[in-house]
Amino acid sequence: MINLEWLRTFSVIYECKNITEASKKLNMTQPGVSKHLSALESHIGKKLFERTTRKLEPTEYGKFLYSQINNPLSELEKVEYYSGKRAKKQRSAITIGCTTDFFKKELIHHIYTFDMYIVTHFGNEKELIEALEMEKIQLLVGIKKHDTYDHEFTYIKNEELELICSNSIVIPENIEKDDTQFITWLQKQTWFTYDNNQNDIKKFWDSRFHTSPRIVPRYILPSYLDIIEALKNNSGFSIVPKHLCDEALEKKVIKAPIKSSKIIEQKLFYSFKLKNNNLKEIKLFIENMKKTN
Repeated sequence: MINLEWLRTFSVIYECKNITEASKKLNMTQPGVSKHLSALESHIGKKLFERTTRKLEPTEYGKFLYSQINNPLSELEKVEYYSGKRAKKQRSAITIGCTTDFFKKELIHHIYTFDMYIVTHFGNEKELIEALEMEKIQLLVGIKKHDTYDHEFTYIKNEELELICSNSIVIPENIEKDDTQFITWLQKQTWFTYDNNQNDIKKFWDSRFHTSPRIVPRYILPSYLDIIEALKNNSGFSIVPKHLCDEALEKKVIKAPIKSSKIIEQKLFYSFKLKNNNLKEIKLFIENMKKTN
C-alpha cells in the first residue's frame, strides 16, 4: 500500500518544482522530502522527476500520477481540516441530576439541542441531594427546596398538585362538604406515595384541611408516572403533580375524586453548590433551559 504522506510530498514537489520550497511548505527537512520521493519512486518502479540544476521537471508518468491524485488529495485535506476544526471546538461539560419523571416530561425534548457534553444521573430526591453534596453531580434540576445541606437554589417554576384515585373507587356523594368525614374516609384508603416523607400529602392536607395527615402508605414508588400507571390497574389514592396526570385524566383512565377550588402548588428549583468549578457550565445550562421554555 502506498503511504499517503509520500503522495502528499510528491504533490507538493510537483507544484513547487523544487525540493527546498517543498520542504518549507511541508515543514520538513530537505533530506526528509527527498526520502519520501525516493520511497515513492521505488514503490511504483517509475521515475517521477527529471532533475535539472534549478528545478525538477515531472516525467510523463509524474504528470499522469499527479492528475490521478490531485483531486482525491484535496478532498482528504478538506476532511482533515474540518475534522480538526470540530475536534478543537471546546464544548462545556456537566453532570446533572434529576428524577426520571422530570427528565421524561421536561428535559428529554430539549437536552439534545444543547451544545454541551451532558451526563445525566437519575435518582429520587434524597439520593440526588446526597449525590450533589458528594460532588458526583454538579447541578440538580427540578427539585424541591431542602435544608439538608447548604446548597444554592434557583427558581424554575410552580408545580400544581392534584388528588387522584383509581376509577374503581366509589366516591360517597357530597363527602367533600364535611371535612371530618372526608378526612376519616381518605385515611382509610390505600395510598401510593412518592417517598416515606409524604411531603405531597402533607402539603395537600395542610392546604385543604389545615391539619396533618394520619396515613400509612401501602406502596412507595419513587416515580409519579409509575404511581399513575399503578392507579390505572389497581385501587388507591395519591397526590401527584397535575401536569404529569393531565393526560391520564383526559383519557379517563384515572379520576380526580373532588373538584378543589383551591390550587395547591409547590416550587421547583435548580440546586447546586456555590463553591465548585462548574459555575460557568451551570449558568450556561440554566440559560439554555430558559430559552427552551
